[in-house]
Amino acid sequence: MFLRAVGHDGITIVGAKEITVERRMVKRARIRVDEDLWVHVTLPLDFSQEEIDDLLERKGPWVQKQLAFFRDRRDARIQVRHDEILYLGEVYTFRPLPGLRRNFVVNATGKTIFSGVNLLADGVLDRWYRKEAKRVIMERLAHFADTYSFTYNRVFIRDQKTLWGSCSSKRNLSFNWRLIQTPLDIIDYIVVHELVHTKTLRHSKAFWTRVESIYPQYRQARVWLKNFHPG
Repeated sequence: MFLRAVGHDGITIVGAKEITVERRMVKRARIRVDEDLWVHVTLPLDFSQEEIDDLLERKGPWVQKQLAFFRDRRDARIQVRHDEILYLGEVYTFRPLPGLRRNFVVNATGKTIFSGVNLLADGVLDRWYRKEAKRVIMERLAHFADTYSFTYNRVFIRDQKTLWGSCSSKRNLSFNWRLIQTPLDIIDYIVVHELVHTKTLRHSKAFWTRVESIYPQYRQARVWLKNFHPG
């Protein structure tokens, strides 16, 4: 058995970091697992110990699967120290170089970013990220649009919480500025995804066929993004 009940409402779940149990005026028992490996159990007021045991027996494999998913996702996160910058999927050390003034230089070989501005100061890095995201995304948009004959209207770089990109019915494109922290091939996937939406708004079979014809490894990109946690 994956899980077991202890005492009246005492519940032990193997692999969980914390467990919360709440009795409420609900018709059905619910179990939810979050990305911090917390398991939240909601029970009806009159839920018996026998019913708790049955719930844990039935839901045990699902809970363990969810815990494993979030553990793998946590382990896949790219760790960045306070003096480092996550840029295009690589971790760079920041070094101030006053002579550059407001410019910056990326040393890909030495994995170092130099700038005359302290990019690590409060608010400065986010502004730099947004500016770089716009530059890189516009370059990739132009490349794929010209190569595959797509057209689009306005482009926005936004602080989206749950989306990497979107396309409106008017063919306006929006992109999450945090894409600048992902590798360039991941940016290319999102750019292609949204450009195909300018032709087909729905995620239909025809949509994915078109995406695959331009970006064959789109499935791998989707898996990568599911495991990626922006810094």
